[in-house]
Amino acid sequence: MNVQSRRGAPSRVGRRWALLVLSIIVVISIKLFVSHIKTQQRLIAATGDCRITFGNAYRGSKYESTAVDASRTSGETIGNKCLVQSQWMRVAQHQVKIMDKVIDDWLWIDYHDRINVLVQDPNSSKDNPSFLILKQTKYALSSEVSLAVVGGIVEPYGEEPPDAAKREVYEELHVTCNSWTPLGRYRTDVNRGMGWIHPFLARDCKYGVFGDGNGEPSNADVGAHDMEKQNVQSMTLSEVKVGVMNQKFIEVQWSNTVALAMLHLM
Repeated sequence: MNVQSRRGAPSRVGRRWALLVLSIIVVISIKLFVSHIKTQQRLIAATGDCRITFGNAYRGSKYESTAVDASRTSGETIGNKCLVQSQWMRVAQHQVKIMDKVIDDWLWIDYHDRINVLVQDPNSSKDNPSFLILKQTKYALSSEVSLAVVGGIVEPYGEEPPDAAKREVYEELHVTCNSWTPLGRYRTDVNRGMGWIHPFLARDCKYGVFGDGNGEPSNADVGAHDMEKQNVQSMTLSEVKVGVMNQKFIEVQWSNTVALAMLHLM
């Protein structure tokens, strides 16, 4: 009997040690898990509650249709989950209620509002105007070269479209203008968002100094990371009309701005 007791004792001690080690492992695992969750929560809070963030978080406006809006539009936003974002845009999964139906997978793109400006050549007259037109290519145009107008985003720190238009015209052309005609406000895509376009016609222009004399954008500006060299040419009013009619302004917001300006000048 004594021999059996002595043989069983180490077994009981071993089980106790095993339980102790297991308990320690469980406690450590729980602490690591909680720490991971808190880290993820901090990351989510820092990136605007988005699943994936590339670089800086999106700081522009975020669209939602309210119940009041829904009475005169096509739906009410009852859910808005950010899927991926960068400083340029935010792609979200909206949950939209239309009448008695709910759509759970309405993909929506929040994007910065933009301005486009058709700028009169400072060397031309009011009665016989010419315009400064850009000639360039863009990533989505493959190898095609397009005519273009001045464009850029309305910076998300509270900049207004007219101020953005004046800033962009000076940054791209080193031109200031005295006469500004707003040509409206247009949604890029009525189902998927992508911001608003604010086109302008700028006349009575001259080459000169803008604002405080510093025409260079701040590195804090979102648009500062999209600067590029421009090929600028002067085109007469009739040449611009022919260009827009012949689809030489390939991007829709460029052609929209030029066509509206041509109608205004009729």
